[in-house]
Amino acid sequence: MQIKHEILELLKKGKNLLAFSYGSDSSALFYFLMQNNISFDLALINYKTRKNSDKEENEAKKLALKFQKKIFIKTAPKFKGNFEKEARDFRYDFFNQICLENSYNHLILAHHLNDQFEWFLMQLSRGAGLAEILGMNEIEKYQSYHIIRPLLFTSKDEILNFLKENEFFYFNDESNDDVKYFRNYIRKEFSNSFVKEFSQGLKRSFDYLRKDQQKIYDFEKIQNFKGILICPKEESMIAKALKIQGVVPSAKQRVQMLKSDCVISGKIAIAYRDDKAFVFNYELCEKLPKKFKEECRKAKIPRLLRAYLYNHNIEISSFKF
Repeated sequence: MQIKHEILELLKKGKNLLAFSYGSDSSALFYFLMQNNISFDLALINYKTRKNSDKEENEAKKLALKFQKKIFIKTAPKFKGNFEKEARDFRYDFFNQICLENSYNHLILAHHLNDQFEWFLMQLSRGAGLAEILGMNEIEKYQSYHIIRPLLFTSKDEILNFLKENEFFYFNDESNDDVKYFRNYIRKEFSNSFVKEFSQGLKRSFDYLRKDQQKIYDFEKIQNFKGILICPKEESMIAKALKIQGVVPSAKQRVQMLKSDCVISGKIAIAYRDDKAFVFNYELCEKLPKKFKEECRKAKIPRLLRAYLYNHNIEISSFKF
């Protein structure tokens, strides 16, 4: 199992948080980072959905104590809607909170080549563009820290071989076999067998696709102003900004977002002014002061954006886009 030298060097220079579950992927990454003398702490979510959930949490605490690492643990509520989406939102909100409150430079995730290909097929099945179909990157800027995926070009078989060769313990997540979840269905029926046979070619293809993506899209055009992502009024750029904010728009939502100002998934707002799009956390305010509303009107601040500016004490005069 190998990780790019530049990623290891980056991790050696920062304060790191590893998203940990005690499954095969995060366990392999745990021990690999240990072998390379990279310091990190742990964050774990107990979903209470498996018979081993509490045991995994307790064993993770013991592991953290053994290797003198901080561990942040949170129990998830019972999700009533789309479990995959709600669990993902809950997970990333938790990680984000820890990183911001504890000044972590890097959030390390154990996504690997099979995960990358699963995502590719899932988005392909739904109808997506190049900006969304390559949804994972080895290094992504997110607010005041970076998301790092060291295993993104490492296959599941390589991970399992690393664990076996070193006799490292991990828990098997039986929920990964439940095909009622779309990702598991894609994994079982399509992606795993393909990666097993064509992993080397797949790695090269993803590398070439990312280089092509960089030539086509200049994601540097996405600016971050006090939590508001500002980009050109272009579908792929807006979709990328949404993903940075934690939402992947469906085909139906893509149509909706291009028509007018809107809120996606009840969470992220999109507002337009001239040739610019503003993507930000959707917020409400009971009653905006009359003077503030008048200033917003004169400055042509989109209505959806006004509560966010007011709640975050952002001066209208500083919003010059």
